[in-house]
Amino acid sequence: MMDHRERFLQIKDFLKPYQRIWQNEIMLMYPRPLEDYSLEWIEELRQYQDKKDVIKLEKKEVNGFVKSPELISFYQEIARLTQLPEAPNYPAMPEDRFTWLFIIPKKQHEIKKLSPHIHHLYQKKKIHDVIDIGGGIGLLAQTLSNYFQLNVTSIDMNSDFQKTGMERNIKNAKDQTNRVKYKNLKVSSDSEFSQLLKNNVMPVGLHTCGKLALDLIRVSSIERVPVLINFGCCYHTLDQSTELQNISEFAQKNDPLWMNKFALTLSCRAHRKMDEKDYDLKLKVKFFRYAIHVLLFDQYDLKELVTLGNSSPKLYDESFGVYVLEQLKRIGMTPKHTIEELNAFFENPDLQILIERMLAAGLIRNALGRVMELYLLLDRAIFLEEQGYKVDVQEFFDEELSPRNIGITAELV
Repeated sequence: MMDHRERFLQIKDFLKPYQRIWQNEIMLMYPRPLEDYSLEWIEELRQYQDKKDVIKLEKKEVNGFVKSPELISFYQEIARLTQLPEAPNYPAMPEDRFTWLFIIPKKQHEIKKLSPHIHHLYQKKKIHDVIDIGGGIGLLAQTLSNYFQLNVTSIDMNSDFQKTGMERNIKNAKDQTNRVKYKNLKVSSDSEFSQLLKNNVMPVGLHTCGKLALDLIRVSSIERVPVLINFGCCYHTLDQSTELQNISEFAQKNDPLWMNKFALTLSCRAHRKMDEKDYDLKLKVKFFRYAIHVLLFDQYDLKELVTLGNSSPKLYDESFGVYVLEQLKRIGMTPKHTIEELNAFFENPDLQILIERMLAAGLIRNALGRVMELYLLLDRAIFLEEQGYKVDVQEFFDEELSPRNIGITAELV
């Protein structure tokens, strides 16, 4: 069994020397965006221009590929620190041809893997009711009810989702006497939610966003639920107060890290595996975005990062000059250059080399995201251990399909 405290400290010690890297977006560091990076690493990574090679690097597949011993060691340590046990496999859930009608593959995969695990704990702990936190229309809840005959309550703040879920449940329930119960309420210690937890229940939070995961963990531990399962996500919302990071006493006593919004965004970045078509668009988006930031900084006296929002993929089929004029119109600025001048600016070899180096630095920075996510989750696991729970931190899902695949299972000792 993994020692969560030991791993937490190892991760903290690994991340600390790279703090200026993970706390700062590369563009925000312009005109010195690379000063915190190893130039040797950047120059090696910049040599890999073939999209297949870059996709391998995005996946951190570096064995027999990267040459620098120090860079290989960097990636190997990340692999070691983020290695987790896999959740046990229990007998697969029964299915019929209607089970996954209109459910996307990602959600199908998550429900198939998680439902038997919930069923096992339900029987082991003699649970009265599963509480599906942020259940939406109740896909997980209805699966547990229909195919494992569990008692399930789905709670969500969105009443429209719940209305849709109730209509589907009436239509599809195999046992109309044991349908999912829907409750429109908030997860907090001073609400109806805390009353729900007093009846030998098991709260399950599949991708509970930001603070919701922490509220679930805290209230569940106060009410001494026999078992809970939680998957976090949307960590970028956790920079609002000190109560949302380093919640365990252990973390607080061991010189903890503090993650700002840029670091938290990095910790929840999608680890989706790109195909070559994805990469082509992503590469052009980054080249244009980095170049316009340099342009605005150097020639329009905009020293802060300007939010441009999402643009249509079709815009990136145009030249850089067309792209800039469209973006300047969006932010209400008068252009100083013609399309031809803007294209010449973009094609300057020095700018192209700078952007290539910034992209190489991005590979290094992005590789830290999974480690940072695990720092946050191990802190939660340790908090639950401090409350008297036996805790497992495990990979439940295939990262290809479900990037937020780390689940915390806590059983009251």
